[in-house]
Amino acid sequence: MSTPIHRSLKPSTYCALRGEVMRAAVELSDEQLIDLTEALHGMMRLRRPGRPISDPDGWVAPETRVF
Repeated sequence: MSTPIHRSLKPSTYCALRGEVMRAAVELSDEQLIDLTEALHGMMRLRRPGRPISDPDGWVAPETRVF
């Protein structure tokens, strides 16, 4: 199993990014907001164990269903 990659923005950078996203979200259509939300959720799925974002196959290989 691979070691997780540590990712983090400086708190001040994250705060500015979050503020800008929230400001822009007011202007988005429902469809645009859903698209952005789904894109962020997709990034979370690619970070699951065994599907690291750095693995190019993670972008195209189907996700296994394990319940």
